[in-house]
Amino acid sequence: MGEPKTAMNHLLPFTDPSAADAKAPLEIVSGDGIRVFDRQGKAYIDAVSALWCSPLGFTPERLTNAMADQMGQLAYYHSFMGRTPAITTRLTARLAALLPGDLNHLFFTTSGSEAVETAAKFARYYQNARGRTDKKRMIARDGAYHGSGQVSAALTGFGYCHDGFDLPLDGVLRTGRPHFLLDAEPGESEISFSRRRARELDELIRHHGADTIAAFIGEPAMGAGGVILPPEGYWAEIQEVLTRHDILLIADEIICGFGRTGEWFASQTYDIAPDMLTMAKQMTASVFPMSAVAMSDQVHNTIADLAGHYGTFGHGVTYGGHPVGAAVALECLDIYEEMDLPHHVRKLGARIQSGLARIAQLPPVLDTRCHGMLAAVEFPETGPFGAELGRRIGEEAIRRGVFFRTIGNVLAIAPPYITTEDEIDSIMQVMHSSIVSVTGAGVTDDAR
Repeated sequence: MGEPKTAMNHLLPFTDPSAADAKAPLEIVSGDGIRVFDRQGKAYIDAVSALWCSPLGFTPERLTNAMADQMGQLAYYHSFMGRTPAITTRLTARLAALLPGDLNHLFFTTSGSEAVETAAKFARYYQNARGRTDKKRMIARDGAYHGSGQVSAALTGFGYCHDGFDLPLDGVLRTGRPHFLLDAEPGESEISFSRRRARELDELIRHHGADTIAAFIGEPAMGAGGVILPPEGYWAEIQEVLTRHDILLIADEIICGFGRTGEWFASQTYDIAPDMLTMAKQMTASVFPMSAVAMSDQVHNTIADLAGHYGTFGHGVTYGGHPVGAAVALECLDIYEEMDLPHHVRKLGARIQSGLARIAQLPPVLDTRCHGMLAAVEFPETGPFGAELGRRIGEEAIRRGVFFRTIGNVLAIAPPYITTEDEIDSIMQVMHSSIVSVTGAGVTDDAR
């Protein structure tokens, strides 16, 4: 046998390959609850659920058993050509009953990016079915993250997802993010800021023509863009503009869906009535790759009419509606219901809020924010504590055994739902101690 190949045979996502050549990645070899362990046996609490996506931790026994049981009965079948796994039908009915409003129809895919690609494709199909064949453009926001496919990356508002890939696409329009803290004008209230963002959206639509725009996509609360929680009145103002211009609203709930903001879906948290909704991550606790697009009765029925005219609906993915994924998703729903998920998340979210209140008093901290178990600490880009403050504090937290998500000068917090109150306290103490250690702002307790 040849020599074992190094990690650099692996082109790592969202990583500088030259940096990975210079320093091998941290290899994770095992997990236990909310902790993962590296090759040296060091434990780390993952305080952002890996990629916002491991709410039941890294060794969920019930999900492992659900996978094994389903694989012993039906390891794979498709949903093409008038057939589908029975268990997938069960999952569809259960999700339709749980989803808000009249989002009663689902189409299954395998990743968040794929779900967004599908929703964008459906938006155009829907407009064609209505005879509105010029309505093709999509509106997304500055600082949004919607995936790393072709259309999904184009909708994403970060240059590092575009550079070298011939993105963004011409059909994507960009409007302002709802970051009141950094983007509000002097003296502007939250509601005034929200109304200004809505006016800007209205002006963008009028400039390009509502008859050329199919849909607007937005995360109810922005995740990878810096954990930006919508200010007062934001979604009501945005929805009024979209309704007036006959533009579909796609709620990207790939991070927020299934409890993260303290309701089953963040659309319920922020009183959003989307025409389509994308979901992934928490749906299977990410132990199996599965995602979905939910759509309203109107969207589904309009699409179905055109598909009937063509004689088929010509879209699908091999692993969509996978029976093993469906079994895992159903088991996740059982676990979440046993938890009384919205109440559980709000309770732990209050514990996070308590820790943030203490952190907010530290001089380097620009802002703290939290809704349910989605939270962040933001630091200034410049100032007496030096550049790249968020990165330096994040690295100190890793040395102390906790992973936060570093997004510029924001440290994101989104712990697994199975985190205990004592573990929440430990996470927040490490955040506090790491800030103090890096900046010298006060005296720290030893949280190592």
